[in-house]
Amino acid sequence: MNIKRVLPLMTLLIVAALYVYAGRDGDKANIETAMTAHAAVASIELSASAILTEPDKASIRREIVETNRKMVETMKRGDLLGVSRFYADDAIILFHRGKKLQGRKAIDDYWTSIKGAKDWKLDVIEVGGSRDEVYQIGKSSFTSEADGKENTYTCDFVVIWKRQTDGAYKIYVDIYN
Repeated sequence: MNIKRVLPLMTLLIVAALYVYAGRDGDKANIETAMTAHAAVASIELSASAILTEPDKASIRREIVETNRKMVETMKRGDLLGVSRFYADDAIILFHRGKKLQGRKAIDDYWTSIKGAKDWKLDVIEVGGSRDEVYQIGKSSFTSEADGKENTYTCDFVVIWKRQTDGAYKIYVDIYN
C-alpha cells in the first residue's frame, strides 16, 4: 500500500475520532481526548513496520477476528477479569464526552464492575495499519441483565491493537461511543 492510499485512510480515522470524542462544545477534556486519539491513530501509519499488503491484511484480519471471538468466549464464561487481560497494561479506553480510563488497574476495575453480562457480539468491519500496530473498526452489541430485564448496548468502535513480545495482539487504545 502506498502513502497516497494511506493518507486518506488516516484522515478518515482522525476525523472519526475527533467527531466521536471532541464533541461540539469545545470542552478542554474532550479536545485532549481527541488529541490522544489522533496521536494513537497517527502512530500506526508512522510506525517503522511495513504497511500491510492485501495478503498480510487478510491474515491479520483472521487473527483479529479470532482474538475477538476469544474475548467474547471469555465474557460468556463470566470471566470479566479475563476480558480485561486482552488489553495491554498501559492501554487506554476513550469513552464519549471525554471520559477515559488508563492502565491495568483502571481497566481491570472497569471490566469487573460490569454486572449481569450475558451476551456480546463483536463485528469486524475493517482492519488495517501495520504488522505491529493494527486498527480495527467494528460494531459491538453487549447484553446484560439486571432485575430480570435485558439491556443491549450497541455501538461503533475503533480499537488499536499492538503486537506484544510474545507475538499476540493486545488492545492499546479502545475508542467507542
